[in-house]
Amino acid sequence: MQRMFSRRLAGATAGLLLTATSPFAADLTPPPPLPPPVPVWTWTGFELGVQAGGGVGTTTVNFLGPNESYSTEGAFGGVHLGYNYQFAGPLVIGLQGEYNFAGITGTTFNVPFNAAPLISYGRTDIAEFGSVDGRVGLAFDHVLIYGIGGWAYGDIRNQILCGALACAPFVSIPITRDFAANRYGYDVGGGIEYNFYGNWTARAEFRYYNWTTRGFNDAGFTLVTLNPFSIAIPNHTDKEILYTGRIGLTYKFGGTVAPPVVSKY
Repeated sequence: MQRMFSRRLAGATAGLLLTATSPFAADLTPPPPLPPPVPVWTWTGFELGVQAGGGVGTTTVNFLGPNESYSTEGAFGGVHLGYNYQFAGPLVIGLQGEYNFAGITGTTFNVPFNAAPLISYGRTDIAEFGSVDGRVGLAFDHVLIYGIGGWAYGDIRNQILCGALACAPFVSIPITRDFAANRYGYDVGGGIEYNFYGNWTARAEFRYYNWTTRGFNDAGFTLVTLNPFSIAIPNHTDKEILYTGRIGLTYKFGGTVAPPVVSKY
């Protein structure tokens, strides 16, 4: 009798223990895994891309006093390479170099000076140009609005055909001279860039180039007598400016950044 009572008591106690511990056992079950964090786009990284566009500009020649200006225009295309760094906020800074092949040209005819054709013909060819620039911008997620500016280089070639009446008064034919030089100056502008897929971005940009003024001396022309002075021609200066608009396609090396995972229980 006592043995039977002890068995029943032990069974009841075991049942109570199992019932009491079942909620605690459920609490010890591991939570389901969190979904992977969504990557966050960052502008930090190296970049390599291409660009193409067009430009209009002005050549200003000072030839024995009078300034003659004429327009230049044409297309260009090239490559750019750079690095950007995005701070914790929206501020982005970067350094970029670019190089362009160009077909930007302009001509002028019959420039008057005291009713005599001083420069019968002038021509400008911008064959290549490039720059090394700093970029500063503000990022709005996948959109970057930026300013750009720095040092600019240009391979600029000028040609002057000087009329016989002015440049060579004792010669019956005009004289043509070519002046080609590497030119240096500055550029400044701004643009907008958009990350449209993966690590690819597209940009639209405006840029102003100023290659300042350069002087040329050449003994290939004869002396011109303008009483009471005799002047060797061409002793002249040339200034080149260019306004450009472009679009570009860029690939950024380096992936996006994932935010930290916060465990939830």
